[in-house]
Amino acid sequence: ALVALKEELHDPNGSFNSWDLNAATPCVFAMITCSPDGTVAALGAPNAALSGTLSRAIANLTNLQTILLQNNNISGEIPLEIGSLSNLQTLDLSNNGFSGGVPSSLGHLKSLLYLRLNNNSLSGPIPASLANMS
Repeated sequence: ALVALKEELHDPNGSFNSWDLNAATPCVFAMITCSPDGTVAALGAPNAALSGTLSRAIANLTNLQTILLQNNNISGEIPLEIGSLSNLQTLDLSNNGFSGGVPSSLGHLKSLLYLRLNNNSLSGPIPASLANMS
């Protein structure tokens, strides 16, 4: 999943340079935080000048609790697969170039406490599924 993320994002500042695919664990990668059991818990790359698209493979990081990708130039649609990340508590995709609608699948994120999607080029109504979130 991390390889797919790296391949679909352009990284002019070299933030991904520490991502050695031969490393025993991704826990040593910049922008990655792992839980005590060694699974990827957070992807944090705010203000990194990233562009390109956000890979649907992000959903394969099943233990993600935090995605902080604000203040970049990421475009395309928000992957609906993010809605399958049942442990996700924080999702900040603000200040990018995302387009299309807000995926209704985000309403499945029962652990979500913080959601920021402002300052993108999103269109359409806010899905009714988001109204059911606590």
